[in-house]
Amino acid sequence: MKQISINNGSTFVEPKEAIEGMAWDSIVNTMDDDTREEVASEGHDTEEEFLARYLEIAPCDLIVG
Repeated sequence: MKQISINNGSTFVEPKEAIEGMAWDSIVNTMDDDTREEVASEGHDTEEEFLARYLEIAPCDLIVG
């Protein structure tokens, strides 16, 4: 499972903390397009579920900020 950083890679946080600390659009714009589309096709109910699933199958860590 990959991780997410919302401070340009200095530290990594849990999906919930990332969503609370960063605009969702900024997180989504940083995602790998193919992986994001694959997760979107699965139909997740919340942003947190979406991000957690994305991180499960992502090709690399998600660095935002």
